[in-house]
Amino acid sequence: MHQVLQEAMSMKEEIISLRRQIHENAELAFDLPKTKKLVTDTLCSIGCEPKPLGGGITCTIGSGSPVLLLRADMDALPQTEDTGLPFACKDGACHSCGHDAHTAMLLAAAKILKAHESELSGTVKLMFQAGEETLLGSQKMIDAGILENPKVDAAMGLHMNFGPCGDFDLHAGTMTYAARQMMPSADEFKIKVKGRSAHGSCAFQGISAVSAASAIVTALQQLLALELPADEKAILSIGSLHGGNASNVIPDEAVIMGNFRAYNPQYRALMQERVREIASGIASAWRAEAVTEYIAGVAPNINDPDLAAEMAGYAAEVMKKVEVIPPVKGSEDFANLCSHVPTFFANISAGSPDDGYAYSMHNPKAVLDEEALPYGAAVHVNCAINWLANHK
Repeated sequence: MHQVLQEAMSMKEEIISLRRQIHENAELAFDLPKTKKLVTDTLCSIGCEPKPLGGGITCTIGSGSPVLLLRADMDALPQTEDTGLPFACKDGACHSCGHDAHTAMLLAAAKILKAHESELSGTVKLMFQAGEETLLGSQKMIDAGILENPKVDAAMGLHMNFGPCGDFDLHAGTMTYAARQMMPSADEFKIKVKGRSAHGSCAFQGISAVSAASAIVTALQQLLALELPADEKAILSIGSLHGGNASNVIPDEAVIMGNFRAYNPQYRALMQERVREIASGIASAWRAEAVTEYIAGVAPNINDPDLAAEMAGYAAEVMKKVEVIPPVKGSEDFANLCSHVPTFFANISAGSPDDGYAYSMHNPKAVLDEEALPYGAAVHVNCAINWLANHK
């Protein structure tokens, strides 16, 4: 067994304990007092000097250049957990996306790296971020300077993958990644449609915001087919349409909420522009007005091909299997780092449906295989040690 994996395996019970503490005390968005305290206390206990930054926590291990950033997210989802686990969260938050595991794995990696600090050929910068589920967390830390002092040369992140979420190996001990386009962008939008109220018997005296909004929804559903190349993968979803509160009143306001995802930055920009134009144009055709607001968004998550190949090689030394897969459909705000430095993002398999893991991410019934945790920690460590040495 590789020395790094052996060290991570020796910490398995400790990693599981950390993960379960975070899981049981799941917190939302940027309001993470218990989680931040656990992260801070754990880092201090191993001799690190963590500090708050941009809603998250950072610290460094080693010194000098080059600098590799390792990132984990800490927030949960606003769900009522339904796993029946003895350490299930009971406060209306749920770590069904695996962020509890991400944080525990990086804390374990920090402990191993700190023990080998004198052997590092540069600096590892740790990034524990809040607010990933809001798609705003990584950008807050970027704006606060996470990529500076010391200046980051490359960044890496890992995500748990479990349940029926793809046609690839999901058994613990497997890492999967895409060679370039890893995950699509995600842009959440709100369209406010303004009309004029009238009595239901005199619709001609009003302007129905609901009718205009319905026409906008229909037009948006045609956007991908009519304006993107047939071989370009993209997704547009309408999740909400609200307007009016009585059957005999022409509503003067309606609100549409949706999102779209694209793997190509060019088509992400096109969709941002066309959603606004279509909403405004369709509304105008019905004498209404429409204002489109983008609430949150992240760029496509694109792996640097050279960095991905290099890190996959280091990961293969501590994993049972490393598998190249097609791009996945979910989005991740780690992607905000991609436009600043070369990045590598990969999935750590943590539970196959073959072994009874029947629910995937964002399901309140989801559970993951904790046997995967030491593997994730080992990947962080082995990639960091070897990448720093190779780029000194």
